[in-house]
Amino acid sequence: MPPVDNTTYAGKAMFGYQGWFGHPHDKSPRPHYWHWGNMNNIGIENLSVDMFPDMREMGVDERYPTAYSFPSGETANVFSSGNRQTVHRHMKWVRDYNTDGVWVQRFISEYNDKVVMAFRDSTTVFVQEGCEMYDRVFAIMYDGIANRVEDIKTDWMHMVDNLGITESDRYLNHNGKPIVALWGYTVREAATVDQLEEMIDWFTNSADEKYQASLKLGLNNSWFDKDQRWLDAFKQVDVISPWMVGRYGNQNNYNNFLNNEIIPGKNWCDDNNVLYVPVLFPGFSWHNLRNGAHPQNHIPRDGGNFFWLQVHGAMSLDVETFYFAMFDEVDESTAFFKTAENGSQAPAQGYWLNLDADGYTLPSDWYLRAAGKAAETLRGNIPASASLGTPAEGIMTIRPKQEENCAIQFIFPNFENETTIELSLDGGNSFPYSINDNIGSYELTNLGEGNFNIAARHPGGKKVPMGEVILSQCFTVTNKEPMISTEGFHIYPNPASNLLHIDGMVGETQVEIFNIAGVRFKSFHVNEQNFTIDISDLHSAVYYVRITDKNRQESKIIIKL
Repeated sequence: MPPVDNTTYAGKAMFGYQGWFGHPHDKSPRPHYWHWGNMNNIGIENLSVDMFPDMREMGVDERYPTAYSFPSGETANVFSSGNRQTVHRHMKWVRDYNTDGVWVQRFISEYNDKVVMAFRDSTTVFVQEGCEMYDRVFAIMYDGIANRVEDIKTDWMHMVDNLGITESDRYLNHNGKPIVALWGYTVREAATVDQLEEMIDWFTNSADEKYQASLKLGLNNSWFDKDQRWLDAFKQVDVISPWMVGRYGNQNNYNNFLNNEIIPGKNWCDDNNVLYVPVLFPGFSWHNLRNGAHPQNHIPRDGGNFFWLQVHGAMSLDVETFYFAMFDEVDESTAFFKTAENGSQAPAQGYWLNLDADGYTLPSDWYLRAAGKAAETLRGNIPASASLGTPAEGIMTIRPKQEENCAIQFIFPNFENETTIELSLDGGNSFPYSINDNIGSYELTNLGEGNFNIAARHPGGKKVPMGEVILSQCFTVTNKEPMISTEGFHIYPNPASNLLHIDGMVGETQVEIFNIAGVRFKSFHVNEQNFTIDISDLHSAVYYVRITDKNRQESKIIIKL
């Protein structure tokens, strides 16, 4: 697909991107559990999120362990927005499902915390890099703007001068200038009309030319009922996007909102030459964020039908541009990105809102697919329809399977008018793998450890970058030995299935089994020569067996099949 045009916001279907998830083991400026809750301990009171991310495409360097575990016993890993490869992957998903880009959230209320702002700087840089890789666009949205006029000015100059974001051809422009969003006027009382007027003057007139920008405002839903001074300020901006998340939860409520809020607001914008951008969201739940005081699955997604109700309503008004809230917001369960399909893909501890909650069996990318269909409808490439139906698959899903023969799995649709897909592992220098595109899934095994720069193409066509896959800490089962022997004792069979035998121990011995993330699954104090462990409850994976006695400590690898 061609690069997204960065000269106008009109015609775009873009996500809000929080980019605020951190982990103590990441290499970001803020290595803490951030926005996941305290997942270092098990218990629903520690959670800040209701939805769990689908981690199957993440490489080993993108997976960060928690104390939570899946029903299989496998450690539940999360991602970090401070990981460059993960943010690049998110921008790839924006491309894969034919949407246009992201608004990077920048919470200026955190401005005095320089560590947090450094984290947000790094995430912004990663977003820019990802948009440049995958030909998407991005822009900055300031939140927490009340009483932060000078901080916004200083920070925007930092973004322009030090990060150089507006020099990128992937930064979004509108009406001849880079565009900046300010979210919260008419939402927060402390964000006054005086502050808004000063911001408008600075961004559009009094700032040095290189800092001047087109403005988008995120307002409350009844913004058009404000007094004349507010309305005069609104006339001076380029885009208005009223917040709609949680304002309705079913067909009747939406119809009332459409008639009483959306239509009057859009009419006002049309009359005053301001671009009107509705906020479309898939559902809402913040049960864990509110420590259980708020209902579970508060606004059900209904298999995408709730989202499509909003798309259909917007299209009936000839809306030009969509704002999808949000790409990665699992705190309030508005996320469009890939999340757990069912209970087997979410931790066994705590409450989780999975995609099957409303009785639908859905793939983890269903809402990215729905957003892609909305974008194509907005562009006029497919007819507007009253129902979501089955939205088209993305370009390709690629999953590393390092614990299963050092493999990479490719999942892809049947491309119209094409019969063959060619795959490259070296960025497109060579395409040694040619497969029929109607098989739906293909797996390359026994690749060994390493970094693989994936590209795909149809024969004779342009190569399409598909990102990097890293295989590490991986074990090729075809090279397995039937027994692991060390001085004085033996561990067998290898691989094991149900029972693991250890022979030759002397005196009091501790036997422990860990996974590759260092999470201990079993521990025994043994005072016998031969010992058998039931491992039938362990998930198929690579494990370490550590045997410690008074004379030695040994750690050996064994495979569970």
